[in-house]
Amino acid sequence: MYLGDLILQIPGLAPAYTKHPIFPDLFSAMIVAALISIGLNFAFAMLRKKTTDIDRLSKVMKETNEWRKDYTDAIRKQDKVRISELKKKQAYVNKMSLEMQQQQMRPMMLYMIPSFMLWILVFPTIFGQTVALSPLHIPYLMCTDENVKHDTVLDEKGQPKGVCNISGEVFLWGWFLITSLGTSGIIAKITKTSMPSMT
Repeated sequence: MYLGDLILQIPGLAPAYTKHPIFPDLFSAMIVAALISIGLNFAFAMLRKKTTDIDRLSKVMKETNEWRKDYTDAIRKQDKVRISELKKKQAYVNKMSLEMQQQQMRPMMLYMIPSFMLWILVFPTIFGQTVALSPLHIPYLMCTDENVKHDTVLDEKGQPKGVCNISGEVFLWGWFLITSLGTSGIIAKITKTSMPSMT
């Protein structure tokens, strides 16, 4: 069982999805949810800017990558003198890597709790479970033909068993994920908070 599944078993933490969302049509729900996702991305970028020394992080990343390349090259060539010299620097490199990880984790930890609370308490009661319609199928993020077949069956109260009415409807969390991943790079460039590459 995944940690997320386990957490959602705790009473009060399972999202209470409304059957009567504020934005009943998928088009308006899609636009508003995308704007919220972009806004949250922007807020996270600004938080990162305030809590992370990006220039320092870039220098540490560059230095760590250069050491790794040199060390790998020395081992490949069996250059014992070079290996010995580089090993002397290993403790420093490890310390710098740890510092880098801590810098990256700081804004994430500050962002995660309020973001999680919004996901659990606010967004499901505004949007319901599906917020967009996609012509492209992405597994797990949207309704499939099989979901529709199961969800449109009426229960003993005459209500549909699930939320999928049309194949291709995008789940709320799936749409937030798509818009977040699609805009994070652009927002990072605009706010100058791009994380340095590991390569």
